[in-house]
Amino acid sequence: MTIFEEYKQSLKHIEAEEPLDLYFYRIISFVFVKIIYPLPITPNQLSMAALIMGIVSAFFFAAGTAEANFMAAIFYAFYYLFDLSDGQVARLKKNGTRVGRIIDGIADYVTHFAIYIALGISYGTASGWLLVFITLICLMIHVILFDFYRSRYLEYAVGEVSLYGENLAQFQKEYDQMKTAGGHYFDRLVFFLYLKYLTVQRLFISQKSEEQRAPKFDREDFLKRNKPVIRLWSFMGSSLHISLLIILAIVNHIDWYLYSILSVINVFALLMVIIQKITDGKTRQLNDRAQT
Repeated sequence: MTIFEEYKQSLKHIEAEEPLDLYFYRIISFVFVKIIYPLPITPNQLSMAALIMGIVSAFFFAAGTAEANFMAAIFYAFYYLFDLSDGQVARLKKNGTRVGRIIDGIADYVTHFAIYIALGISYGTASGWLLVFITLICLMIHVILFDFYRSRYLEYAVGEVSLYGENLAQFQKEYDQMKTAGGHYFDRLVFFLYLKYLTVQRLFISQKSEEQRAPKFDREDFLKRNKPVIRLWSFMGSSLHISLLIILAIVNHIDWYLYSILSVINVFALLMVIIQKITDGKTRQLNDRAQT
């Protein structure tokens, strides 16, 4: 296996990778993974290392000085390195677990909530807290939208189960089995938190019935029309927000980061929703009655 083939094997799905990840961050993390590969390091240990780096970064952000922001950016970069590496190790060593994938997601959310709380502390005023809070809400909307449409695209592209349909029922069934069997307290907590996230995501995207939310597009036509759209969506992924915060923290302009999300990125998100709705309207739908 060539190094390029091994790199591709370490990725999730190239079709929906964020450009900054695919051509920059994941290359760096792949080199890091190759270095630590012989060591008995597990994906969950890397997820916990990412969480620690994220929380340390938040402590520095809370100080609000130029020097502290620089250090926060450094630790935030290490957070993202470990965050990307855990999945690559799991795919290369084939030792990933469902709980591990959820832990990875929880580490992401805890890190970013901690960082935003720290940013509010650094402002120390009611108006500053309001600015940070509104920005956090916008960021959450961006992430939920991108996650949803990427998952839907992968459902048609590679047959992955979507987050808003069978996957939710599958996780609920496994969680119920854990409760019946007893024990597994940590795993049950992880599943519980993830189920709540899936439920919120599903309600946020649509209030329609389960039957109406089921896949209803012609696969070939869907992929043809949505491939360029999902590429545009990928520019709204976490790598963009992380890169912006790292760069602007280094130059000590956290305010530029917040205002860029509230202005440019929000406008881009609105345009993407409009583009997606137009694309869905033009995509050939399957005849539900014919299916039944």
